[in-house]
Amino acid sequence: MKKIFVLLAIAATLSAVSCSKNNANKKDKGGKEQTEYVQPIKIDGDFSDWAKLDASKVATATCDPDCSKTALKLVKVYADNVFIFVYFEWDKEQISYEPDVDHVPFHVYINGDGNTATGGFGDQWADACTDVMFEGHLYPDGATLGSYAPSIFKWVGEVNGTGWDGCWEDLGDINGITSGAGIEGKYEFSIVRELYPLGKLADTFSIGFDIQQKWNSVGILPNGHVDEAVEGSTELVNSLTVVTVK
Repeated sequence: MKKIFVLLAIAATLSAVSCSKNNANKKDKGGKEQTEYVQPIKIDGDFSDWAKLDASKVATATCDPDCSKTALKLVKVYADNVFIFVYFEWDKEQISYEPDVDHVPFHVYINGDGNTATGGFGDQWADACTDVMFEGHLYPDGATLGSYAPSIFKWVGEVNGTGWDGCWEDLGDINGITSGAGIEGKYEFSIVRELYPLGKLADTFSIGFDIQQKWNSVGILPNGHVDEAVEGSTELVNSLTVVTVK
């Protein structure tokens, strides 16, 4: 039954995009001009189209050189009404595929309602408001980078709490929710907004990422570092705020 609903959701998304294309430059019932949706980022491992975006509308986080986990170097996020697009870079000296041991886990943590009073997982971000986690692998089929196809989990732990075991409800896989491509050290993927499992994503939401080696986080973004001059300072910073481009 779950697969049926997922397929219907995918069909609805494709139908909406198709309808937009078929009605390009026409007017809707209210007389408003309709325009064709053009996907701004093509998920193909060629990252040149990122340079064409308005930089002021791209949420960006770079690695603090003084943090303890430095394998994730850069992340960019661009969201429109149809997709969330993510680009990231990692330190190839710290990340490697190891047969039968590690397919390089990569996690996405989404505060989809934009509310810091819900969700949790304060283990890696100070605002502790993750609602949904994607858990996938950069090398799912071996030593070659593959498309990002994560399993999806919902936070069920204490609100604004920490922890791992018993804190996540497995929602399974959602076919077609993501697509990814890349080269060694650089990768991009998209998330279909309509398939977000907890309903409609807020126009303003936040997001965080980690990359792992042998199931231990070796890179986290956004990140920070301990400031010895500030009492109570930690490496934890808030997750990255993303504003949807309309």
